[in-house]
Amino acid sequence: MMWFLIFLIGIGILLVFIELLILPGFGAAGVPGVLLILIGVGIAWWKFGFQTALTYTGATLIGVIPLAIFGLSVMRATPAGKTFILGKTQNKAEGFHAPPSELESLVGKSGKALTPLRPAGAALISGNRVDIVTQGEFVPAETEIEVIFVEGSRVVVRSLQ
Repeated sequence: MMWFLIFLIGIGILLVFIELLILPGFGAAGVPGVLLILIGVGIAWWKFGFQTALTYTGATLIGVIPLAIFGLSVMRATPAGKTFILGKTQNKAEGFHAPPSELESLVGKSGKALTPLRPAGAALISGNRVDIVTQGEFVPAETEIEVIFVEGSRVVVRSLQ
């Protein structure tokens, strides 16, 4: 019975680690993992008492965490593990381009909306056509706008009317 409880709690801990490190998301591995931990601790508490349940849980944690770390480091070298880890870098030769730095110079400048902004659209700012976005409000076409701030390639504007 003791080994079964350690196995149950250990599988639960491994499922929680998988949820945190490999499959982050909705809880496909985390929820069953937490349930297995609770069931294992609950059975140990019911059969042997609270002190023994805590001892089983602590011993399982001490044993499973190093095994999980070792397993994850070994998994990185396997073909299945490499599908989870991004191994490529992004560079210009392969088509990656950072946001243009000249967009930063648009902050504080005024222009005219070329299209209705719902909230995204285009504007003519300093003689250049720029893709822009408002902070959520609708702005009709041909309205005077001002650039508030730039985040990467996102140019945020407000209406001057």
